[in-house]
Amino acid sequence: MQPLTKPLESDSSDELLVHMLEGFRFQVCQDPWQAARALEVRRQVYLDDSGYEIAIPDEYDRRSWLITAEEISTGRIVGSIRVTPRFAGPLEAEEYFTLPAALRTPKAFEISRFAILPGYRKGKTFLPVVSLGLFKAVQTLLERLGAHYMVICAKPERVWTFEWIRFEHTGLTARYAKLNNAEHALLAYDFTRERDTMSDHPLRAYWLDIVYPQVIVPRRMPPLGLGGETANHYVRLAVGA
Repeated sequence: MQPLTKPLESDSSDELLVHMLEGFRFQVCQDPWQAARALEVRRQVYLDDSGYEIAIPDEYDRRSWLITAEEISTGRIVGSIRVTPRFAGPLEAEEYFTLPAALRTPKAFEISRFAILPGYRKGKTFLPVVSLGLFKAVQTLLERLGAHYMVICAKPERVWTFEWIRFEHTGLTARYAKLNNAEHALLAYDFTRERDTMSDHPLRAYWLDIVYPQVIVPRRMPPLGLGGETANHYVRLAVGA
């Protein structure tokens, strides 16, 4: 998530929150073409902008779901994020960390490859709308799946932002060789205590109460792996390779 420029005040209007996601659509990819568009955003952010040397798609895409942020007026995909369930195999974080015992469960899900195009990383206000919308879609998806934990690895300068939305630092850090050896911290969000941990949050209504029509999670989940070889073929078609 892109850092907030300042904390949101606790007396922020719920009316503002109700309309916050207007202009965008956030949805789980349900076919290879949608997945290819998500992967293309990742390619632009991770390869072109950040200069990482990583495979897109990679082995984890073959057992993950992808979520996109779409600008409705243009139809442009401007952001994407990956959700990997631990019931389908080890998480990418387990390449670098021995997970705490509570996180070694099939009900843990890793959030990774967060990517937003440069022009969409800040909203019209100080709130990063696309970032928040993607995480609202993830939260909605994982609540529907009965998740216990959401796991994420973040660079030190991003940790406070995730702690602001009630991720807890595990105290573990490691260097990610595949991401230019950058240090990452392991954090986790506990769905089993969500009502308590979000009770005093300034965006409580956003996270717990408001149902957004802009967030689309299918009742019947698509199969894992839409980011695999089939989607890779569509990526090549999309970029003319």
